[in-house]
Amino acid sequence: MTIITVSNPTAFSGKGSIIVLEYADEDVAKTVARKIALETGRTVTVRGEDMGVIETIPATTH
Repeated sequence: MTIITVSNPTAFSGKGSIIVLEYADEDVAKTVARKIALETGRTVTVRGEDMGVIETIPATTH
């Protein structure tokens, strides 16, 4: 299991939001995480099932 988290600390009047997606394939999770970072301009973190960080994709701009 590989987990993708997208955090937005300023969403919803400063109360924040978190999106979590779960994938069985780590490579697919990394690909999806990169697309999310590019499309949303948010930092995206990919974690293993032990919650250890596999990769952090920094926020990007178009």
